[in-house]
Formats: sequence, C-alpha cells, structure tokens
Amino acid sequence: MAVLSTLKVLEKAVIRKERKLPTPGEVLVSEGDAVTPDTLIAKAEYVRGNPHVIDLRSELRQPVVPELVDRVMIKRVGDIVKAREVIARYQKGFWSEVIEVTSPCDGVIEYISRTQGRVVIREDPRSTKPAAIVAAASRLNVRPAFLRLFTRVREGDYVYEGKIIADLDGTDFVCAPISGVVEKICPLTGTITIVRPIKHTKVLAHVRGRVSKIIPNYGALVETIGGYIQGVFGIGGECSGELMMMCDGPDLPLDEGTIDERVRGKILVSGSFASLESVQAARERGALGLITGGMNQLDLVHVAGRELNTGLTGQEDADFTVVILEGFGRAAMNQESWEILKRYNGRIASIDGTTQIRAGVIRPEIIIDTGEDIQTCLSESAAQPPVISDETNSVPPVTYAALQIGDRVRCTRPPYFGLWGTVEDLPEEPGEVECEAVLEAAKVRLDDGSLITVPQANLEVFRR
Repeated sequence: MAVLSTLKVLEKAVIRKERKLPTPGEVLVSEGDAVTPDTLIAKAEYVRGNPHVIDLRSELRQPVVPELVDRVMIKRVGDIVKAREVIARYQKGFWSEVIEVTSPCDGVIEYISRTQGRVVIREDPRSTKPAAIVAAASRLNVRPAFLRLFTRVREGDYVYEGKIIADLDGTDFVCAPISGVVEKICPLTGTITIVRPIKHTKVLAHVRGRVSKIIPNYGALVETIGGYIQGVFGIGGECSGELMMMCDGPDLPLDEGTIDERVRGKILVSGSFASLESVQAARERGALGLITGGMNQLDLVHVAGRELNTGLTGQEDADFTVVILEGFGRAAMNQESWEILKRYNGRIASIDGTTQIRAGVIRPEIIIDTGEDIQTCLSESAAQPPVISDETNSVPPVTYAALQIGDRVRCTRPPYFGLWGTVEDLPEEPGEVECEAVLEAAKVRLDDGSLITVPQANLEVFRR
C-alpha cells in the first residue's frame, strides 16, 4: 500500500475563488463584470476587535480542571455572544450559590483552554467604540493644567483596556476604558483622548476572469479557467506576474548568473533547487516570486525575515513569494508540473504562498492564465474541465491505495527522496530491500532510466 496523493496538477480547470473582506465593507463590482488580477473587488475601513480573556478560576473562585470546564461552559468555540450574555454557569451544591460568568462584550468565542481555564472572546469590531474621552483631571480632583504631572502615558502611546493611564500618589487611579492610541492630553479640559486605530483593507481579484456571484457587503465569487498547480509549502502572500523559465530542465537548479534586469516584475520558475544567493539576487532585481522544486528551510527563514510559523505561513512581511512544489532540500520538479509551466512560459500567473498545516490544510497554489474565455470554453467544450473551489480543496484524511503497474509515483524517503518514476513490477511476495528489511516492495523505473526496488510504504502515488 502507498499513500495516495491529494495534490492537484491540472493543465485546465475551472477555478472559483471567494474574494472576501474580513469584515463588512463596500463591494465595488457587479455580477458579470470582467476582472483582472489588479481589479479592486471590495474595500473596508474597520476597527479590529480586541481579544478579551476570561479567567474561569477567578470567576468561579476555585481551581478548575478540564472536566469542570466542559461542565460549566454553556457556549462553545465559534459561538456568537452579546455583552453580558451568560457563557458559563456553575453551582457547587444544591443549596450553593449559582455563579454565572458573562461576556464582557459583543463578539465570538475564539478559544477555550480546558487546562488553564481561560476563555478568549474576540470583540465584534462593529460594536467597538472608535474613541473614548476620559475625564482624568476631574476623577483625580486635580486642576486640568497640571494633568500631565499625573499621567503615565504620552501622546502616541498604545494602551490596552484596563491599563493605568493616570494616578494620584498611588491612591487614586484612572484606567483606559478601551485599547487604542493616546491621541491627546488636553490641559484645558483635563481629558485624555484614546482612539482605536482604523485599519484599511481591500481585496483584489487576484486572477483574470469574471464575477459569477456577489457576496453582499463582503466581496464576490470570481470564476476563471486556466492551469492549476498545488505546492507543498510556501511563504509570502498573493502576487501576479509573467512566468519566466530560468533553466532547461526540472532537475536543474536556479543559476544566480542567469538573473539580470529581465526578471523585474516576473515570477521565476526553477527546476530542482534555489539557493539563498539566487533568491536574494532575484529579489534585488525586482522579481515578484519564485516557483521551485526544493529549497532549504533555513534559506526560507532568511527570505521571510523571521522564523516560520509552524501552523500558518503567508502572513510574513515579505515582498517576495516562494512556492515549493516538491519539498525541502534538492528535489527535481515533477515532470507534469514542469511541462505545464513550460507550455505557458510568458503567460500571466497568480501565485499564493499561504500554507496551513493545522486545523484545515491550505496549500500554496499557482493559477495560470491560459488566455481562454471561460464562457466560450464551457459552451464549446464537450468534456467539462474539473472545478477547483474552496469546497473541492478541502483535504481528506490520509488515504492509502493499492499500487498498480504503470502508476506514477514519487519516493518519499532517502536514499531516493524526491525522485519520480513509474511502477514496473509488483512482486507477489515481500522481498528484501536495501536496509535488509523484508517488506512489500515495488520495482520502480525512475525518470533517469534506472530501476530500483522501493518499499511500497515509501511511495506516494499520483492518479489524475
């Protein structure tokens, strides 16, 4: 048995992308509109809601264990709650007082820690106050002109809700009612003005296509047709540019000497490997991104500018996107992906390095504009191309498949890690492999022509 790959490598597919704001805003397109990668779909200005942490140990006035958290919680992760709504209820005994824990704000329950007894509620940005004016001088009973003598903050400081912003000899305190930036300390009125920072956000189409559906107040569903390739790891966000082949074969590395001013505004395609020096040279000369078979993990850290998050990438403050198709280290790009990229050399591609490996897998992806009109293609083509959407991209649990002669496979363990080949024979009886273990094996003809014997468990099978 071998692992059945769920990676998608398609020369032609119908791709449907939801382009949504994180919060309600203004949608700027209409159904049926033609869009390009730079078309603005929607925009919004919003105040990000702050997280509120509730300590159940403090609220219940006793230590808590995971079983107690499960018993007292009325709400669950993802539930929408209103301010002062009961989220937990506890009664120790029949005659004991009933203790109710309420939400401090409108928002969504984001996280519940069973071990620490804490609940995190993300405040709804639509219910947040954009600013607060605190009458600090009158609360401390001091003259407004002398207020600065008693403040613990200055204009421009960011303060969190509950932080002491002014005090009188350590006896009387004034706390910030909201989180935000101290905009003004007024010596005339004796007030401190705190303003929540407003975040401007927008969503672009990312691909060339048409708007097939409007998502009111949030965005639109954009539909296109083109090549579609998924990678195994990436960094950097979305970008679009012209594909540029940088080597002659899928087993060749990116040569730093071939990088010149022609790469400006392009998405480069390498074969088996890209070194840190070659990536830095490409960035310095204005390249937007890189598609490669393999790359060293430490080099990716240098490109990203910080240690990579183990659960999610794509949020790095980097101006360069990398999509790795095979794995870390030196790994020849699979022939199918290479042929698709080579065929559409010079076409516009949209790439996204966002990778999530926990709580719902998200893979980096490449969408290639083949120049076809989606409506014309769907009406004239007898065989409908496969559809790629958020629903079809949900990754199923790991599945295994019985190998068949002729299957296209990739080796997943040394000494043949990353090498591609075709199954030529499946011995009926377990046989001895190179490590001297007796296992179910397969005879695989590698792309370089050599014939090897590999344990079936060390193979990943690709079926389209």
